Amino acid sequence: MTDKILKVKNGDVAGSVNEFLKELLKSGKVHALLVMQEVPSKKISFPVLISDPGQLNANVFAPVLPVSTASIVSKITKFQAAEKLVGVVMHPCQIRALVELVKLNQASLENIVIIGVDCLGTFPLNIYTDFPEKKIPTQFILDAFKNKSKEAEKYLRSACLVCKDPVPVNADIVLGLYGADIGKEVFVEVCTDAGKKLLDGIKLDSKDVKGRENAVKVVREDKANKRDEFVKKKSSLKGIKVLSEFFDKCVNCHNCMKACPICYCKECLFDSSVFDAEAYKFLRKAESKGLFKMPNDSILFHLGRMNHMILSCVECGLCEQACPSDILLMDVFIPAAESAQKEFDYHPGKDPEEKIPMVVYQEDEYVEVGEA
Repeated sequence: MTDKILKVKNGDVAGSVNEFLKELLKSGKVHALLVMQEVPSKKISFPVLISDPGQLNANVFAPVLPVSTASIVSKITKFQAAEKLVGVVMHPCQIRALVELVKLNQASLENIVIIGVDCLGTFPLNIYTDFPEKKIPTQFILDAFKNKSKEAEKYLRSACLVCKDPVPVNADIVLGLYGADIGKEVFVEVCTDAGKKLLDGIKLDSKDVKGRENAVKVVREDKANKRDEFVKKKSSLKGIKVLSEFFDKCVNCHNCMKACPICYCKECLFDSSVFDAEAYKFLRKAESKGLFKMPNDSILFHLGRMNHMILSCVECGLCEQACPSDILLMDVFIPAAESAQKEFDYHPGKDPEEKIPMVVYQEDEYVEVGEA
């Protein structure tokens, strides 16, 4: 690993990183960048695929995740690998999701260089677009971080409060905030040969990163402790009666599935005609039970989806953000993912070479069946 720093000019972190990314485009080493940028209304930032450095106004530390960037990379590369080098600037959770999609043959990393960014957390879309502090959300969260204040935490999405790891793993380059004096610098960690090649000729200063290593250790320990508390607190959310009450606001829109980077099936059972039926079958069910909630089979949908993707769930929280009924899906998904992944000793997105347990057959695995 090679460690450098990007000097921040006039305290403008976002502007300095934008100039750095412009240099990458101008150098011709990357043909295009997938990066967060403000939409014309200035109300929110969205991923854009950009090749013109003159139009680049990146907002890489924007505390918002409107869509899955892993899904976007999948969309770009699933049917044909990129012919020219594309740089993708991604949150840590989305890098983990992309690694899982590559394992599932839904994306290619050929001619893709990953630029990971330390994540300070993200706000729900409605909070970000109408930020109550009457400040620019990006500057607000950067100032809170710089001042070691926890005032931004009250706005963070639940998934971000207990994030698996806010520091990028499996990136070629990392733009680091933890441990840095962000009024003056941003760490640039070169993690792979591809990353080193990309930065050849880009002027950066060297610096001892001991402070970063300690800061990363502290933030990971803090998140792990909060995560343990969260899982313990939500451990009672199990059983059909409890889950029926938990999902009672579900309108069967399937937005959670559409937002999830791991739910990639082109044709989903739950969007098919399998659950359509003649009127008499619905009436017969009503006669048998006395009543049943419509739209029907919402619990089956959630449990079926969870069964399919829970081992690869990176807990990005996009499902919860997409729910029009504001169901706190992370209350169920994080404990379920933690339990399933621990059972199989599997860490989604951590090791690109580690196979997903569901595609691995072990002759001596689970030879006994029964309740623990």
